[in-house]
Amino acid sequence: MLIDPNRGIDFDNFVVVEEGDYLMRVGSVTKNESTPDRVAWMLRMELVEGPLAGRTAVTDWLNFTDRGMHRVRMILDVLGFDVSRAIDVEADDLVGRVARLRITTEETTRPRDGRVQCRSRVPYDGWSPGED
Repeated sequence: MLIDPNRGIDFDNFVVVEEGDYLMRVGSVTKNESTPDRVAWMLRMELVEGPLAGRTAVTDWLNFTDRGMHRVRMILDVLGFDVSRAIDVEADDLVGRVARLRITTEETTRPRDGRVQCRSRVPYDGWSPGED
């Protein structure tokens, strides 16, 4: 097999499932604290149903900033937390919780080398209740 480095396009496809709504489970939560006032949690979301059940389809972020708290409360509410009052939540409290997520595909170009990358993402309002 002859491999010509000048043939083809530089393209990274990280998409696991097509765009649509999927029942998903929080598989893990990774904490990221760049500074005390810039805390974020990365939620690794696993498919619950179908032939790819258990596979990570997308990651989404909870940003604990003034601007991000509305979405944090919205997502915690969808995951079954009572956000009508002050609550203390740990990252592990989210693991195993289920929600229905709308997944879209986003294509970007990496500035340093022009490489095209395609990734799944969850829109701002892409969370809704899953199973009861």
